[in-house]
Amino acid sequence: MCESGDHSFMSDEREDVLDAMDWLLDSLESDDAVSYAEVGGVYQEKTDIVVTDDGPRNRTAFTETGVWLRVFADGAADYRYTNSLDEEALRDEADRAIRSGQVLAQDEPGRFDAYTTHRGTHGGWASEGIHERDLDEKVSVIEAGLAAADDLDLDRRWANYNDAHIEEAVGTTTGSVVRTTLDRARVNFSLTLADGPKVSRYAGSTEGAAFLEEVTDAFEVAAADARALASADPVDTSPGETTVALSPEAAGQLFHFVSHYLECDTCYMGLSPYAVGDRIGPAELAIEDTVHAGSWTARAYDAEVKPTTPTRLVSNGRIERLLHNTTTAGEEDTYPTGNSVPSLGFSEPPRIHARHLEVAAGDADATALRANADVYVERFKRPWFRDEFERVQRSGVFPASALYAKDIDRKSIDSPDRGSAEFPIAEAYRLEDGERAGRVDGMSLEYTPDALRTVSRIGDVRRTVTGVCDKHKSRLPFAVTAPGVRMEAPLTERN
Repeated sequence: MCESGDHSFMSDEREDVLDAMDWLLDSLESDDAVSYAEVGGVYQEKTDIVVTDDGPRNRTAFTETGVWLRVFADGAADYRYTNSLDEEALRDEADRAIRSGQVLAQDEPGRFDAYTTHRGTHGGWASEGIHERDLDEKVSVIEAGLAAADDLDLDRRWANYNDAHIEEAVGTTTGSVVRTTLDRARVNFSLTLADGPKVSRYAGSTEGAAFLEEVTDAFEVAAADARALASADPVDTSPGETTVALSPEAAGQLFHFVSHYLECDTCYMGLSPYAVGDRIGPAELAIEDTVHAGSWTARAYDAEVKPTTPTRLVSNGRIERLLHNTTTAGEEDTYPTGNSVPSLGFSEPPRIHARHLEVAAGDADATALRANADVYVERFKRPWFRDEFERVQRSGVFPASALYAKDIDRKSIDSPDRGSAEFPIAEAYRLEDGERAGRVDGMSLEYTPDALRTVSRIGDVRRTVTGVCDKHKSRLPFAVTAPGVRMEAPLTERN
């Protein structure tokens, strides 16, 4: 652990990172086996805190330095990250990456942008860096947040807070160089009711120290939701086709799930039930992938040094475009918009992924949205994919080369359950005449590829939900700003 006041020490670490990055980039540029490479040098000041009913269980502040590289060789790409900055260790990582391309024997060679050069600096969205607040203050904020639930009968309350002040420089063998600063902070916490469900929440931001002023609201809202659940008696809900109203948060979780089927590599793998031009929802449905200043997912440049720009994915209920990185954009004769999203912590490869989804609001107020609905869902748990091949591929290891997805598709067998999932319901209520009439426990919503076509109303109020999802072992941030929706879907008893 280092003290934040030791500026000379931290300055030396920054220089070590830049020196290592430059050395590795020069080495890869001169290697005839390398067609193209990206190298990033990362300096991070990090905090990790765990607080339970018994008080702080873990509280650490530390500095981490590292270098990552993505190398194209023999038609395939490989990704590596190391905290060892000496030349011998760096050379070893580069050699491993080059050999990996040879071993992969990918059928179609990967593409990269050899002509477009980007140079830029982005200072982030924080007016005050998260690293400028001391550890004790951060612990106090989380303890005060959990205290919002002091009046509740709980079996357990738990919170994990972590942040990172990230200074990153990225260079490519084609001459692009960018430097960015990012202050990313998040808290993941839960309140487990003694006689009821567990209320879990996630909040994240790249606003720096401003996040500490806002995070208390997330605890207070969660405590209020827990009180409502605790005061509602559980009621029976019949399985079968049901008119369901989703809160903006639940709808956001659903739209985030759908966005995975709009990732080009997912389509190449044969996992997506959708294609460009398909109607997936009502004419009012419009979805953009955007970059919000200060959002949990915000970045100025992606891992391929492409500027992050907005992308219209769905318009008038039809898919207009897929999410690409440089390789898949080259395959489809389109352009990348910065969707090669770095994994949190940089230990795993970047993946094609949405940044901050924006779902357009409709005209239904809360009363209209719940009218004629049988169940109101506040939140879902993590979905469960019904097709075994899809479950395995999504959770399994995948190379850093997007076109390898085509090799996987050639070995797969079509399944009627592809693109279908069960969404366990975390928080929900039975509705009578649009009003809450008891708590719904132990049920799941069944999602099929045509589910969004049943959407009959779209709400006029939007909320933002944030979180982290896994794609082929890479942990990626997501954010969705969405309205509530009313739709038809089967409910089943949860196993």
